[in-house]
Amino acid sequence: MSQIFFFVFIFLWCDVTCFSCRCLVTNVSPRQVNPSFFSAPSSDSEDCDHIRNNSNSSETSMALRDTLRTLAQLSLVDYEWRSSIFKSSEADRLMENSIARMRGQDPGYVRPMDAASLGPLGRWEKAVVEWLSLVIDEEGKRAQAIVNQDGNLVRPMFSDTNNLGPLGRIEKAVVDLIHRIQNSEAERVKAGVLRPKDMVNSRGPLSEMEEEAMRILDEINRSERLRAEQSRARGGEIVRPIDVPGPLGELELKVAEVFRAEQMRSQQKQWNEGKIVRPKDARIRGPLGEAELQAFEAIKELNNEELQRLKSIQRVLEQNRPMETNRNSLLGILEAVIVGLLKGPRLLISVFKRVQELLQSEPLDLPDTSNTLSDKVKKDDQL
Repeated sequence: MSQIFFFVFIFLWCDVTCFSCRCLVTNVSPRQVNPSFFSAPSSDSEDCDHIRNNSNSSETSMALRDTLRTLAQLSLVDYEWRSSIFKSSEADRLMENSIARMRGQDPGYVRPMDAASLGPLGRWEKAVVEWLSLVIDEEGKRAQAIVNQDGNLVRPMFSDTNNLGPLGRIEKAVVDLIHRIQNSEAERVKAGVLRPKDMVNSRGPLSEMEEEAMRILDEINRSERLRAEQSRARGGEIVRPIDVPGPLGELELKVAEVFRAEQMRSQQKQWNEGKIVRPKDARIRGPLGEAELQAFEAIKELNNEELQRLKSIQRVLEQNRPMETNRNSLLGILEAVIVGLLKGPRLLISVFKRVQELLQSEPLDLPDTSNTLSDKVKKDDQL
C-alpha cells in the first residue's frame, strides 16, 4: 500500500510540476498568458531580458526533469525489490502447499485468499490483490518509461498503449468522456441548438442523459394524465398509480409486495401463539425475507470461512513455533522462557492439589498377611 500512495504522490506531483514547467518556459503566470510576450522585443535591453528569462526557465525545467527522473529511478528500484520479495514468498508458499499435500495434510494458510475453497473474504481479497498487482506492474512500467525518456512525464494512458493497466484504462475512459462532451458541446454551440437532446448529428453523453431523463418524465406524465382521465370517468373516484402503467405504478407495486408479505407474517405470528416469525422463515417470503435470507447465507458462509481459517492459523503457529524450529535462536529462547513462566504457576497448583489429596487420604484396611507368610516358610523348612 505504501508503494501505491508513493506512486499516486509522484503522479500528482509530476502533473503539477509539468504544468509549472510550461508556465516557466513561457515566462507567464499559470492564471494568465500575456500574448505580447510572444512578440519580438522592441529594444536591446528587452532582448537581453528575454534571453535571460528563457535561460533561467530552461535551467529550472532541466532541474525538474532531473528530479522526476531520480524519483522514477527510486520508484523502479523499489518496484523491483518488492516484486522479488513477492515472487519468493509466493514460491515458498506453493512449495509448502505441495509438501503438505504429499504428506496427505491440508495446506496451512493465514490469508483468506490462500484457502482451498474461497469464501466471500477470500474472493474479495483475491480480486483486490490482483487489481493492486496490475496497478503496481503498470506503475513500474511507467517509471521505466520516464527513466528511458530522460525525465519526461508519462501519463498512465500513454505508458503502454498496447496493454493498458487499470489506471491507464480509467484515465483513458475519463479523457474520452471529457472529449466527447467537449466535441458535442462545441458542435451544439456552432449549430445554435439550445438543449443537448435536440442534437441530431453529433450526440454526446449529455444528450443521452437528458434524453433518458426526459423519457422517464414523459412516461410519468402520460401515466398521471391517464390516471386523471380515469378518475374523472369514474366520477371522481381515486385511481391508484398501480392501476395504470407507468414508473410510479411499478414503484407502488414493489411497496405493496412488502406490505402484503408483512401482513402475512403478522398473521403467521398469531397462528404460532405470538412467537416472532422472522421474514426469512415466513411461509410467503417477500422482498424483506429474500434480502434477509441472502444476508443470513452470506454471514453463515463468512463464519464458516473464518472458522476454517482460525484452525489453519493455529496449525501454522504450532508447526512454526520458534522454540520447536530453532530453540537456540533469540525468538526460540524468548518463547521458551515465556512458556516456562506461564507453565510454572500451573505446575505449582497441580503439586499443591496432589499434596492436599495425599494429606486428606486414609490408610487402607488390608488383611494381615504376616502370619500366613511365616506358616508357609515353616512348611518349606520341614519339607
